[in-house]
Amino acid sequence: MKAKFLILFTGIILLSASTSQSFSQSFGGVGFFKPGFQTMQFDQLNSHLPTSGPQISNRPFTTAGAGYGVMANIVIGGEGGSVHAGSFTKGDQQIDLAGGFGFFSLGYIVVNKKKVIIYPLVSIGGNDLQIYIHQKGQSSSFTNVSGEPFQATTINLSTKILKFSVSGLYALQGNSDKGAAGLMIGLEAGYQVGYKTGKWSYDNGDITGAPDFNSNAFFVQLMIGGGGIMRK
Repeated sequence: MKAKFLILFTGIILLSASTSQSFSQSFGGVGFFKPGFQTMQFDQLNSHLPTSGPQISNRPFTTAGAGYGVMANIVIGGEGGSVHAGSFTKGDQQIDLAGGFGFFSLGYIVVNKKKVIIYPLVSIGGNDLQIYIHQKGQSSSFTNVSGEPFQATTINLSTKILKFSVSGLYALQGNSDKGAAGLMIGLEAGYQVGYKTGKWSYDNGDITGAPDFNSNAFFVQLMIGGGGIMRK
């Protein structure tokens, strides 16, 4: 299914490029702050956590910065950001879930009409999730902590990711008959899929027998920023 989805989405971009040859070519660059959320599912991970402890329930909130250059309608750029899933408690136990991600992106502008710009994107990169498991609100002496240092642990999951998305931009000001420039807002929506089994590790090394958890998820990001993409 992953391969079929990749072939389909790549075909859409190639078709867009081939059918856009009669359009004027676009050039320029844009940059954005991108808050958003994902529909990542944690059921498989929760099934491997102790039933006496907290369970992960939130859908992750994300923040990112992104920049793209445009040459002859081809969009090239990338983004990097953080995953914020929050803290979960039960009794005196707590799980903190956070992480980060980074992607290289390639796309093609299919619409550039005054205030509106639309382009599909294929992005490749990865994300890292950190699961910090510990007791909450417990004070201890330095001697106890140094003598028993394994009172908490951080579990890491590194996953290689492909993202398929469509972005739409609207220029709030500074637009002209030759393109869009100035302050812009927009939305990016799509689906991300792990194309390689994630690697689990913790403070002392690799983890075996880990849950079959992946980072597959639909996502939506608000885009706030600006720049200029002009037609020639």
